[in-house]
Amino acid sequence: MLKRDPEQAAQRQAQQDEQRREREEWAARQKAENDALTSWRTAHPAEKALNAACMLRPWPGSKFGETPRGPILGGHAEFIDAGAHKASTATRPVGGVATDGASHVAGLKDKGSAVINVTFGNGAVHTYNVTPENTTLRMASQYVTAFNALATQLADEAAQR
Repeated sequence: MLKRDPEQAAQRQAQQDEQRREREEWAARQKAENDALTSWRTAHPAEKALNAACMLRPWPGSKFGETPRGPILGGHAEFIDAGAHKASTATRPVGGVATDGASHVAGLKDKGSAVINVTFGNGAVHTYNVTPENTTLRMASQYVTAFNALATQLADEAAQR
């Protein structure tokens, strides 16, 4: 019959207890941070709109009014739409055995252009190209509106302090 070493068992139990305590502390810190972020976003609804608009897009998201590129406070954004749209066009004829040389390839081409110019509170300026798809153009407009609304709200709060 094998006997367990009580000292090793006690050490192992102490390690497990320490790991469990660290996990519980980490979970409590995460919950506190999430609660703080939720209450901050409730008071600043433009940040939620900004983050929703930049989902799956290269535009920077925000957390407590800070983006990876810089702070929103003191910044502004503009959306420049120079007639960006998708247009149907007939491209050059494509000949082949299956089509007997009589078909054209019809497709959609990008026409015009659109960009977002964002100036952050630290002076960093970034330009983001916007693809001329209706949903992307709409999201770009929403992003700029939300960015400017959040920058204005943060500036007002800073002025009140």
